[in-house]
Amino acid sequence: MLLVLAACGVPPASEPQPNAAATSGSPEEMGTTEGPSPDTTNATPGEVSEEQQFSLNDVAEFDDGLQIEIAGTVADKATKTDRGGEATDGEIVIASVRIENKTEEPYDAEGVLIGAKYGNGKDAQIIIDKTDELQSGFSRKIRPEDDAIATVGFAVPFKELKKVTLIVDPNDDVHEAISFTGRVHRD
Repeated sequence: MLLVLAACGVPPASEPQPNAAATSGSPEEMGTTEGPSPDTTNATPGEVSEEQQFSLNDVAEFDDGLQIEIAGTVADKATKTDRGGEATDGEIVIASVRIENKTEEPYDAEGVLIGAKYGNGKDAQIIIDKTDELQSGFSRKIRPEDDAIATVGFAVPFKELKKVTLIVDPNDDVHEAISFTGRVHRD
């Protein structure tokens, strides 16, 4: 089922970013995680236009076939190797961000920026995990008809789980930043 949340079509030459549409469905099964990209650790995703805002259960599909979704989320306590959750007493949200490349060219996912906000727009600190169970982003190109998953963590107080927004910014000249908002459940 295709639920169009943004106008689709060929963008004018002055506006190179394709629009994304959303499809609703259950989250995909968790897959292999990707290691962190060293350039994305301190980066911040761009602002998200209203047309590019989706729910946590949506799959955002760009006009060129690139698909981005939140494959799963859970609220948990940080482990002893996790850094960044001190301000929330170790209360964190873990999210698996999945990118599927249905284009005809390899997609360089290494530059993708992932961020989070909670409540009324408060920035969530990214969790740095020394064991690489959690990443800061993607670490490789995605071949056509292939996908990749980055599992990221953010410091979010459990009292704010009603409204968590994950922002995925492809950080390229073709795709706009998108966001996924919804309730995250505790494990």
